[in-house]
Amino acid sequence: MGLERIYFELKKREDDEYYIELAQKDVLFIPVITDIMLNNTNSISVWAQMLLEKISEINPLIVYPYIGYISEIIDRKTIFNSWSVWKIITNLLVCDYQNYWDNLKSKYYDSLKSERIAEFSIACECACKIISAKPEEEKLITEILKNMDNRNFYINENLSPKSSEVAKNKAQEVLAVLSQSKEN
Repeated sequence: MGLERIYFELKKREDDEYYIELAQKDVLFIPVITDIMLNNTNSISVWAQMLLEKISEINPLIVYPYIGYISEIIDRKTIFNSWSVWKIITNLLVCDYQNYWDNLKSKYYDSLKSERIAEFSIACECACKIISAKPEEEKLITEILKNMDNRNFYINENLSPKSSEVAKNKAQEVLAVLSQSKEN
C-alpha cells in the first residue's frame, strides 16, 4: 500500500482495531502514524498517539524500529504528549534489542522526579513495565518512589499540597504492586 492509500485509510476514521490490523500488514503505516503524532497539534495527533500506544502494546516489534523517531517527542516539554509517549516507549522495552533505553533513561528519571503531577503520574504508570523489561532499574525507581516525603508538586508554579498527596498515593500504589509481584 502506498503513502496516499494509507492517508486515505486514516481519513476514513475506522475503529482502532481496523488500523491495528493495517499496521500489522503494511510496513509504512507505523512511520506515517508516528509522523502524524509528531507533526500535528490537534486532536488527530492525540488519536495517532493513542493508536500507536495500542499497537505498541499488541505488537511492539513492528513499532520498535521507530523508537528513536517516537522518542523525539519527549523533548517537547510544552505539550502533554511529550509525557504520554512514555507509555509507548515502555511497551517497546520488551524488545529493546538495540538497548535504546540507555539513551532515554535519564529523561525518564527526570519525569519520575518531576514536580508536575501529570508528568510524575505518567512516569509512575510506566514504572512496572520498565522494571519488568529492565530489572536493573528497580532499585533506583523504588528509591525515588520511597522518598516522597520531602517532594513538592506544583500547578501553574503554585505549590499544590493536594498534588503532593496524590503523588504520594500514586507512589505507594506502584510500590505495593512491585512488592506483590515479588511475593508472587
